[in-house]
Amino acid sequence: MNNEKMNNEEILNMTEEDIISKLMEPTEVPEATYFIERLGIPVTLKGLSERDINRIKKECTYEIKGKRGKKTKELDDEEFNAALIEAATIKPNWNNAKLLEALKASDGSQVIRKKFLAGEISAMGDKILELSGFDEDLEEIKNS
Repeated sequence: MNNEKMNNEEILNMTEEDIISKLMEPTEVPEATYFIERLGIPVTLKGLSERDINRIKKECTYEIKGKRGKKTKELDDEEFNAALIEAATIKPNWNNAKLLEALKASDGSQVIRKKFLAGEISAMGDKILELSGFDEDLEEIKNS
């Protein structure tokens, strides 16, 4: 029962058991390779789970003291995108010892911030969110 090969009537006629069975099937995490032209390298990225993205978001959010001692939380966008890229990269290994040493970086996130331009980091962050399902539109199934 492949979604592309199923027509609307077949989808609407799926039983609870069919749906549960479908949900129990293993699913692949989407991945894609992008060419970073300026550096002449391919970067293979994968989608992340909501749990992973929320963990990264939490790690990159800081309390800022505002007026009258009021604290607000603020997401460090630069750090968030770099951490997102580090977590979603299949290849290359940003934490490669040679790379860390050559760039005098403490971790992969720092390597990313040192090697890529702001727009490249933003574009890769957007691609990761797309691979993670943030560009998915749900289509209503019409009874024919």
